[in-house]
Amino acid sequence: MSATDGAAAHLAVHDGEGAQPFRDRVLALWPLAFGPVADADDWRHRFWEQHRTRAEFRLVTAELGGELAGFAWGYTGQRGQWWADRVAGVLGDAADAWVGGHWEFVELAVHPEHRRRGLGGLLHDALLEGLPHGRALLQTDEAPDGAGHSLYRRRGWQVIGGLPEGKSVMGKHLPG
Repeated sequence: MSATDGAAAHLAVHDGEGAQPFRDRVLALWPLAFGPVADADDWRHRFWEQHRTRAEFRLVTAELGGELAGFAWGYTGQRGQWWADRVAGVLGDAADAWVGGHWEFVELAVHPEHRRRGLGGLLHDALLEGLPHGRALLQTDEAPDGAGHSLYRRRGWQVIGGLPEGKSVMGKHLPG
């Protein structure tokens, strides 16, 4: 992030209750970062609410000039949750070392106008700061040479498995 952008960026960390007022702002940024949302009501009521109410949910927001420029969120992942069980199924014997009680790094989004200025790295670091978990997991859809993989690798993530459709599962040991 340039010195000007860094001075102007306001990062804030919110728990599940504190995240609720950001729901519609996050949803408005979503299609710019990830593509269209097929069903906004389903996203609000199933995806957002399901994640926001999970154990240790944390949302990090980045605002520039009063506008939401990016966000990241995660929570404690457990066996019995859809994604954690899916990852455990592909990791085989390694699943016991990674899945269950891990930090699930779910989303990281930066508005296209603010990319390549370090905002993604700031969001990443703020999301993981001070977590008590010993390990974290995430999924990325990007090719190994994409910006996401590059950001995560620079911050100590490694590919530990793959999911169908070419998605990578990355893991990181945390100081927790």
